[in-house]
Amino acid sequence: MRRPLLVAVLCAALAVAVGSARAGTDQAADCRKPFQRTHDRAVFGHFATLGAAQALEKRAAALGFAGIKIYDNGCGDFDVLIDGADRTADRTSFAAEAQKAGFPVTFEQTAPPLQLKPGYTYGVLGTFTRIAAANALSWRLAPAGFRYIEIAYDAGKWLVVMPAVPVKNALSIAAEVHKAGFHIAFQTG
Repeated sequence: MRRPLLVAVLCAALAVAVGSARAGTDQAADCRKPFQRTHDRAVFGHFATLGAAQALEKRAAALGFAGIKIYDNGCGDFDVLIDGADRTADRTSFAAEAQKAGFPVTFEQTAPPLQLKPGYTYGVLGTFTRIAAANALSWRLAPAGFRYIEIAYDAGKWLVVMPAVPVKNALSIAAEVHKAGFHIAFQTG
């Protein structure tokens, strides 16, 4: 008689624990603000405060960069960006101009960065507890030629990811990343 009661109590405790864990994950995900991506974006950086984002925006505007926006992604992530980086030629020239001015810009694509679709993967270049550390890695990766990277939020951590990588190119990209002195781990679904 005691054994079924013990099993029932353990099952109930497990259900509560799983529910609590899910609630914590959902709560963490709930801090992100949904948005519709309609253009690729040139990103100047991610900041934990609006004030830090505004300081970079002001510095970039003073150097002639027009159309800069600050987007509050939620969870303490303020993006400083310019929309409309849709053409490869535009991205290449813009990246060179921004780098010359001291801004190691990266580019975000229209698809969500952690999206897995058949034949594609994404690579994680770093996982951090603070947005500033993730941003610092992005700023080191960009001048090394890794500009198609994004900072994503997942389960309370900041991930620096290379999204939408064709699986057939993952090995050569991993070798290139390693040669540049960085590490990448590709995810599968």
